[in-house]
Amino acid sequence: MSDNKDLDSALSPEELDEIELALGYKFKNPEMLLHALTRRSFWHENRDTCSENNERMEFLGDSVLNLIIAHILYVWFPEAEEGELQKRRASLVKLNALAKIMRRLGIANFIRMGRGDEISGCRDRNSILADTTEAVIAAVFLDGGYDNAEKFINNHFRLMLNNVALSKCYEDHKSLLQEKSQAVLGITPVYTLLDKKGEDHSVTFQMGVFIGGQLAAIGEGPSKKEAAQEAASLALSCLEWPPDS
Repeated sequence: MSDNKDLDSALSPEELDEIELALGYKFKNPEMLLHALTRRSFWHENRDTCSENNERMEFLGDSVLNLIIAHILYVWFPEAEEGELQKRRASLVKLNALAKIMRRLGIANFIRMGRGDEISGCRDRNSILADTTEAVIAAVFLDGGYDNAEKFINNHFRLMLNNVALSKCYEDHKSLLQEKSQAVLGITPVYTLLDKKGEDHSVTFQMGVFIGGQLAAIGEGPSKKEAAQEAASLALSCLEWPPDS
């Protein structure tokens, strides 16, 4: 392990091996991985031993992810127009999709966060998991370059990429839900802001979709629009529609 006390005090060789095995990538500079797993709240409480947090890496990882997903879609769908490619990409890089990746990796327990974040349940909050996924992508990119970042994204986004290739999952879920609800029930869904959580730089909105006055589903996202789309998507998949609908 490194002589850096920040790294040595945070990850044992066994923990580092476990994380790298889950990621499918061996870091030349393990400190990159540590920074990717460190939230500002932890850094703020431990400035004497913690040198960096992952906010800058989130910014970089978001751009790297968008570029590589755009590249993959450009190659996979040579006949697709710009608007269709944008919709497909949006379905792959949205908050809830990134949170699913982090849960699938199984390394959320290694995220370093402050006591307040821990107490308030941030370790399982979609926005936190999504931010960390972006930071990890940045860490792989900084440590291993574009080719390794592309390999990482191809590996861990493969299931969602295949789903995008085989279905219309990138469509506007709000429009689909409205069409179905009006056709089957004669009712237009109504969206209501239920909650707003997080710090100013990392806000998560919680939107509820109501059908006929009944709460059908709840979605979360970094904007009201994305949260409403997630709520509509959940409503479409979990509601019991008449068999012929």
